[in-house]
Amino acid sequence: MKSDNELEQSISSIWVVYDPSKISVWCSKTDCPLLGREVSYDVMKEEESEDGELEAIITHGLSEEESESGEYDARIKRVSSPRIKHHDLGVIASFTSKKKATDYIEEYFRLNRETLSGENAPEIGLSEIIVTV
Repeated sequence: MKSDNELEQSISSIWVVYDPSKISVWCSKTDCPLLGREVSYDVMKEEESEDGELEAIITHGLSEEESESGEYDARIKRVSSPRIKHHDLGVIASFTSKKKATDYIEEYFRLNRETLSGENAPEIGLSEIIVTV
């Protein structure tokens, strides 16, 4: 295994393949469509039992339409954790040579050619990061 010193001298640059449309973003928790959060509602309805006491009936995981359609005493909005996660800089892959990076891009487009047409086509970029000692 190479030491850190040997590794630094053997790599002069890193080639990064990235997609600017997949850069990680910060959004408000409840209203950001870029993170793919799922929204559900918990509802509560108070009913009187046979012995005269009030009981709270709680239903979890309803859609917005279902939660608005009933006669409920309380409604709580639940927002899930993000379902879509991207690299902070949109990085898809990195390589130690330009040839390997361009081969990867060509293979990526070849394997995904059916799904990459029109507006859904990624904006793949290639950048060189120079490593200095």
